[in-house]
Amino acid sequence: MVLMRVSELAERSGVAATTLRYYGERGLLPAQRSPAGYRLYDERALDRLAFIATAKNLGLDLDEIGELTALWADRPCSRVKEALAPGLERQLARARVRAAELEDFQALLRTARTRLQQLPDRDAPCDPGCAFLSDLAPPARADHPRALPVVGNGGAACLLEAGDHERRLDDWRELLARAVPSPRAHGGSWSLPLAEAGRVAELAAAEQQCCAFLDLRIDFTPQRVHLHAAVHPGHRPAPGSPAWEAARLLGALGPGSAEEG
Repeated sequence: MVLMRVSELAERSGVAATTLRYYGERGLLPAQRSPAGYRLYDERALDRLAFIATAKNLGLDLDEIGELTALWADRPCSRVKEALAPGLERQLARARVRAAELEDFQALLRTARTRLQQLPDRDAPCDPGCAFLSDLAPPARADHPRALPVVGNGGAACLLEAGDHERRLDDWRELLARAVPSPRAHGGSWSLPLAEAGRVAELAAAEQQCCAFLDLRIDFTPQRVHLHAAVHPGHRPAPGSPAWEAARLLGALGPGSAEEG
């Protein structure tokens, strides 16, 4: 049997070695150990990684994927099919909700555009009576399972429900496992290879939509992409809250706040 070390598996799979180790810690990618203590993987690890990538693309969180990979490794395909079906149904339900939210947002943008076009040109400053500002808010949805009320701390709350919140944190942990942290006086910075720029931007944009209290900025050097995270003044989240967990993971609360990778 041909065995691979982490570096070889990373090269053949295209998955970073730090991510492979993280998957191992989460129980998704078991490894043998050499007499010297190095992780060793067989050829089936490549198939397992392909299965994990597919499950992640379907929006499943790492806990769900861990359960599925355990079945995938030892049980008949029919058992994996049976276990996967409920997760796909949940993701379809979430997708339908998000599609409805996007429809609401498009309607809001169209209304705002119409109002803006109808505003008269005038030299006086804008004031609270401006029609553009009145009643311009997305409609409340009774069937909106993801939204949580924004309360206390100047709106320092996370708008994701528990499952989505944990999934987002797992995505950040996986990305930041490949990053070099750099604490700042009022937040933290992360440096990653330039090839990760797309993933950094994707996650930062998603995070900004659900956690508006975060100040996330991205800049570039010739070989690196840098993510800077901080909390808007006066919007420090309550310790232990979902918003606090996200801010702590990203190092946005200042030196010493980021989780260990």
